[in-house]
Amino acid sequence: MELQHFRCFVVLAEELHFTRASERLHLSQPHLSRIVNQIEKQLGATLIRRTTRQVTLTDAGKKFFTEAKSVLNRVEEAMQAMQQFAEAETERLTIGFTEMARHYVVPKILSAFCDRHPQIQLDILESCTEELVESLNKAEIDIAFLHPPLRANFLEMLPLGQESFAIALPIDHPLASQKEIQFADLANETFILHYRECGPVLYDRILQLCQKAGFSAKVVHQDAKKSFLGFVTAKMGVCLMTSSMQNVKNPGIICLPIAGEAPTLEYAAAWRHDNTSTSVATLVEVLRNC
Repeated sequence: MELQHFRCFVVLAEELHFTRASERLHLSQPHLSRIVNQIEKQLGATLIRRTTRQVTLTDAGKKFFTEAKSVLNRVEEAMQAMQQFAEAETERLTIGFTEMARHYVVPKILSAFCDRHPQIQLDILESCTEELVESLNKAEIDIAFLHPPLRANFLEMLPLGQESFAIALPIDHPLASQKEIQFADLANETFILHYRECGPVLYDRILQLCQKAGFSAKVVHQDAKKSFLGFVTAKMGVCLMTSSMQNVKNPGIICLPIAGEAPTLEYAAAWRHDNTSTSVATLVEVLRNC
């Protein structure tokens, strides 16, 4: 007996009317009658009594109605359980980036990861290092690409490399014609920086280099989620830019190398010690082999 036979009988038992039951099932009345006859023949019992005025269930019909409805309910529950299982099996990975890490990691690493593992869906969050560490601590993200050193003993960390900074200036800036920039050349400039709490190590390093060059930096702070380059184009100040960021075309901006002791930016992937996600392990394996 097919599952469709159970459905047909249940609908007929609910309606007790062949015309209405046929309409619900999108079947012709003769077809529905044949299905009922097949069920009765297979069970060896009369399930309905049909007159010109009404359709009623026999005692056997009432029993079969209860059992058939129970079967359909169990099938529906099984289908829902499998759908929930399939949804749970869909692999997802929530990844955090700093703006600079996005330029460094996405072209080199994530493109390879997506090519090799298209079944893993990626959700992206961009923020500064300190906020990403907090998001990892709260398990809001699975893995982050950020900048060491980190003050977080609950994290595993994989170093990914480092880049030297250059100075980004408006293209018509008086210093734009120089081949390289001394920090002392920037004594009268305004530095566009994140707030210190977003990356205290780099922030302090930049201010130390200014002090070593004989001046105290004038700083205008911007939100960590905003790019500085638009502010440089608007001539609000200068900012530091990594070589990977320089690969993105920025009309109106010129980047000059820093002479002597240029600050560097380290990159690392970080994830919680207790994160047992197979998707994280898969990404880390790609990172180790890139």
